[in-house]
Formats: sequence, structure tokens, C-alpha cells
Amino acid sequence: MSVGIEHVEKVYNRYSRYYDLIFGKVFHSGREMAPLLLELQPQMKLLEVGVGTGLSLPMLPRTVNITGVDLSEKMLAQARKRLETEQLQRNVQLLKMDATHLQFPDNCFDRVLAAYFISVVPDPVLVISEMKRVCKPGGYLVFLNHFRNEHPVVGFFEKILSPMFYRLGFRTDLDVNQLMKDCDLEIETLEQIDFLGHWKAVRCINEK
Repeated sequence: MSVGIEHVEKVYNRYSRYYDLIFGKVFHSGREMAPLLLELQPQMKLLEVGVGTGLSLPMLPRTVNITGVDLSEKMLAQARKRLETEQLQRNVQLLKMDATHLQFPDNCFDRVLAAYFISVVPDPVLVISEMKRVCKPGGYLVFLNHFRNEHPVVGFFEKILSPMFYRLGFRTDLDVNQLMKDCDLEIETLEQIDFLGHWKAVRCINEK
């Protein structure tokens, strides 16, 4: 994709005020699946990359230490308001950060979540490589995302239209199997989120 990280930041700063209204209910069922796939235990450390306005945060256990990062300061401002409303300040910290350069040491999180985020970034392989780096060996990487439809005709049009959609903030041409292969990850669990199967929940175990 020719569109860079600055464009992504600009687009989601612009979306910040309306994001929950547009995408809150649409993606709610996927976010409900995340805690089940993460299998979180008390005192575990969870990183959510692309935390956005924090829609996932109230659904996660309060016994877990959560760090959320996002490139958009305006999205994070909405997430901070959610922390106050839901009284989540004790177990959640939010940081402005580029997911292609995560400012954390190796092997420091038990679980890493990317909810509706991987199709947003210009270089998903680099982002997933960073997710792997900061995740402990044997930890879970969980992705909720749109992936290219396996039907050849639908998939063809998603690939053709992807550059146009990316200017709106997301791409439609990611192939889940190829992406995980490129990232040296095996898919341990793959489930459909929506009836048509456009959106999927994917869990990989970080074998390093």
C-alpha cells in the first residue's frame, strides 16, 4: 500500500468522535469472543494493539493488567473517557505508540490482542512481528479482523477495491492463511464472527 502511517493517524483522528457510533454495535459480537480466545488468568499481562476508543476494555477481566496502545491521540482521548466511566483506571494503562515499533522489551506480555486493527496498518507483517516479539513464548496472539473472502469472485473484487477502501482507513485484501504464513505463525483456532464469514477470529500460539 502506498498510503503511509501518517495517513492512518489522520484518518482515525478524524473518526474518533464517531467511531463508537459507526463500529460499536457492528463489531460487538467479535469483541465478545476475544476474552474466550485469550483465556486470561488473574495477573496476566495483556497488550491490545490498536486499542482505539477502548471498546474491548469493559469486556476484559479486571484481574488482568492491560496495556492499550494506539497511534491516534484522539482515539486514545475517547478511550480515557471510557476508563473513567467504567472505573478501569486501576488495571489499564493507555499509551500513544506506533505498532510497527512497540516500545516494550521482548517477551513481556502473556497475551496480545489486535481487534479490527491489522487491516488498518500499512505493513501488517511488521506489526505482527512486533506482536510476536513482545509476547512470551507459548502466549496467545488473537486477531479479530476482516480477511479476504475465500469465494474466488468475492475475493477478486475485495482485492481490486482494497486500495480505495484503504484511503478510508482499512484494506479488504488480506488473506489470513498467507498473512500468518508470512509471519511464521500457525493458526490454532479460526472462527467466523459474522454469518457471511467476512470477519474472523484467529488465535495463534507464539512458538517464536
